[in-house]
Amino acid sequence: MRFSSLRSRDFRLLIAGQAVSLTGSSMQQVAVVWQLYLLTGSPLSLGMLGLFRVTPILLLALGGGVAADALDRRKLMIASQTGMMLASLGLLAATHMGVVTPGIIYALAALGGVASAFDPPARQALVTQLVPVDALPNAFSLYMTAYQIAAVAGPALGGAFLAWKGVEPIYLLDVISYLAVIVALLAMEHKAPTRGLSQMSAAAALEGLKFLKRSPIILSTMLLDFFATFL
Repeated sequence: MRFSSLRSRDFRLLIAGQAVSLTGSSMQQVAVVWQLYLLTGSPLSLGMLGLFRVTPILLLALGGGVAADALDRRKLMIASQTGMMLASLGLLAATHMGVVTPGIIYALAALGGVASAFDPPARQALVTQLVPVDALPNAFSLYMTAYQIAAVAGPALGGAFLAWKGVEPIYLLDVISYLAVIVALLAMEHKAPTRGLSQMSAAAALEGLKFLKRSPIILSTMLLDFFATFL
């Protein structure tokens, strides 16, 4: 079946919520870059924004994978999406109150980076529980398609909203878009196997890397997903 992964109700919920959230995130990226440039007039400040956003992701990448292996992936995704939503909510509140500064934007970018470090490992691991192994390439391919559509539609919509009402409506829509994923995750029927914090260790991380080495299909699809998300 061409879209075999869509046989899973829970995966349909996940991909629909992600499509909405990815579009909101793409809109938000346009808005925050524009707002920061208006505040500073410096291209260097935009590079600093990327640094504050990406550094936590790189530092916590392995820890995110271990957490996804040890904890309930669905709950971990809910926590991650909530953290990213709070970062956008902070931008909305600071902008609305007229107190936004480059420092606040950098701090919220770092907060969003910390939260987002746990999202791809949790999502990828959750997908492996929602669809059969032979449907995994199709599942990750659909996610990539949703990401690519959002990467095109998000900036276009973001630019239109910027010209119309400025950055505030974009931040509000981004907050709402995170709620779409959270609601989808809460609506899932999937029951996670019992796990515990005792599984979070360096040995567990090493075993996870060995498993990926033995599973080239899963490794390749996860790498594509990772690079699509963060690059």
